[in-house]
Amino acid sequence: MREKELSICIGIHHIATLIGISEGIYYLLAGRQRFFRSCAVFLLTAFQSWAGFKILVDLQKGKSRLTESFRNLEKLKGSKKQRRGILWGMALSSALFKILPVRLLGQS
Repeated sequence: MREKELSICIGIHHIATLIGISEGIYYLLAGRQRFFRSCAVFLLTAFQSWAGFKILVDLQKGKSRLTESFRNLEKLKGSKKQRRGILWGMALSSALFKILPVRLLGQS
């Protein structure tokens, strides 16, 4: 895997985290959903905030835990094409998981 490709995937992941946090805050402040949905949005926003805090700590330290995790993909026995597919699949599925549930729960 090339460094540029890895950086793009990490960027997608970080941007999705920030969107998830801001979206959760928006829906919590709007307050148009029922109690159960508000609780679920709060929990998802709290988890995303924790992830955002870890991103800030990683940026301050100058290293990335995601880079280390993605490097473990290189240890797989599959082909390079399979590893790239897994990398992009993980990046896109994590982005969807960070954004989509908050949006679905926040909408009335």
